[in-house]
Amino acid sequence: MDFLLVLGAYLIGSLVFGIIAGRLRGIDLAKRDMPGASGAFRQLGAIWGFSVALADIAKGVGVGYLTHFASSPWTPVLMGAALVAGHLWPIYFRFRGGGGIAPTVGFFLWLHPGLTTLGIAIGLAVAGIYWQLYWRKHRRGWYPIPVGAVVGYIFGLVVLWNQPSFWALLAISVLVAVRGLRMVRSG
Repeated sequence: MDFLLVLGAYLIGSLVFGIIAGRLRGIDLAKRDMPGASGAFRQLGAIWGFSVALADIAKGVGVGYLTHFASSPWTPVLMGAALVAGHLWPIYFRFRGGGGIAPTVGFFLWLHPGLTTLGIAIGLAVAGIYWQLYWRKHRRGWYPIPVGAVVGYIFGLVVLWNQPSFWALLAISVLVAVRGLRMVRSG
């Protein structure tokens, strides 16, 4: 049963709603931009961007819910990693996916709603400060949302240090970092 939960998490993660939204609008988002919420926001507009973010967060919440059916304490760790791996490298879309922030948020909103909300607030505050003090003037380097997300991930790792879900966030953080470094090198 646990194997099916992990496989299911990957397949759910592979539903990259930015790509789906782009196809609904006749655009191959994966060729034009990052096919997650931020790319949908830039290429399709604010309503599509927020809709994609909510859908990607919802799939994370769904997989978070499914962790209750796991029989091994390590299965939720693998499910979180599989969810985000599916979003980063989706089987349905030639392994070209989004950045992984929204499904991570959804997964941890289910598991730790208060801490995740606080992490989101801290990350968005840092992104806003970075945008105000640097990005708005220079328009180079990392985009503000990934900068805030890095802070949010670090916050999560610190506050979850002695909880089982620390290992899920650590695995997810490594996957997102690998994807981010590949993007920086190729772009």
